[in-house]
Amino acid sequence: MGDFNAKVGREECRHKVSGKYSLHEHSNENGSFVVQFAIRNNFYIKSTTFPHKTIHMGTWKIPGSTEVNQIDHVLVSARHASSIIDVRNSIGANCDSDHYLVKAKVRERISRGWKHRAGCGRRKWDSELITSPEGKMRYRASLENKLEETKTIESGPLYMNKMWNDVKE
Repeated sequence: MGDFNAKVGREECRHKVSGKYSLHEHSNENGSFVVQFAIRNNFYIKSTTFPHKTIHMGTWKIPGSTEVNQIDHVLVSARHASSIIDVRNSIGANCDSDHYLVKAKVRERISRGWKHRAGCGRRKWDSELITSPEGKMRYRASLENKLEETKTIESGPLYMNKMWNDVKE
């Protein structure tokens, strides 16, 4: 979005990067620059795409007159051009300027990053191993072995004091 001071006209050669609903018949010099910039960078001028009444297309009122120009534009990458639903001005917005506030409605579609494939993902637990009496005994024995290993490594309050001193240092 920007105040380009560019009047983008409705000439046929500009339809690659702009719509046919411009407020102006012919482009001024800045309008030609904006169109060239849009062509070079694969942009689309979305502020000239949507049909609105003249009162909703003008973005700047010439001080001391009733004439309105469309000189503020919204450019968007051609790849994301379909995400812009509408562009128009807000005449009633008080922004302490001779420019009208330009607003764009954006609809963004978010795609999934990955598809769930069979065989990939979480590993399921085999609960039947624990429910059998033999499985319970094996599980209990392995759990007790692991607890014994941690008791020999970490011997209660002395170990905690050693760790606390290490942290303080």
